[in-house]
Amino acid sequence: MKVGLFGGSFNPIHNGHIKTTEYIINKKLVDEVWILPCKIHAFNKQLASPKERVSMIEMALEDMENAKICNIELKSKDTNYTVDTVRKLKKMYNHEFLFIIGYDILKEIHRWYKHKQLFKEVEFIAFKRNGYDFKQVPDMKIAYMIKQENNNVSSTLIRNRVQEGKSLKNLIPLPIQDYITKRGLYR
Repeated sequence: MKVGLFGGSFNPIHNGHIKTTEYIINKKLVDEVWILPCKIHAFNKQLASPKERVSMIEMALEDMENAKICNIELKSKDTNYTVDTVRKLKKMYNHEFLFIIGYDILKEIHRWYKHKQLFKEVEFIAFKRNGYDFKQVPDMKIAYMIKQENNNVSSTLIRNRVQEGKSLKNLIPLPIQDYITKRGLYR
């Protein structure tokens, strides 16, 4: 089976994540997409609790076949680095894994722990983000490039809008908006 690993903080998951996941599944680039929420952000960003982020991801994936949560990093007691997570998954499953990233990550992937070893472990699916151009990274193999414009939604934008009391319409699904409001997240 071919699996797309979509890693991130998903703090919160938003329509950009959802549309990218749907696109990858609908175009049959992979058989399944596994959403891979991190336990602790590598660059020390404040995160909602793992339980809260998983709940929001579950809501986002509710009607989506061939997409699921992989909580291997959330269950780990160790610091999680993408290269180690990929290696663990390759030992656990006889699948072909591809890692899903936005063009925005290409400018910072050289900061990732053992990124050159990661490049030897997986190929990548890179998707366009508004405001970011494709940047070829040495030794990184891109299996698929999604050039379709992706709206410029980001989790940072959503958190900022919550703090400012602004609308989240068309940025995240309504059940996730309600969840954020009821829990008082990102205030």
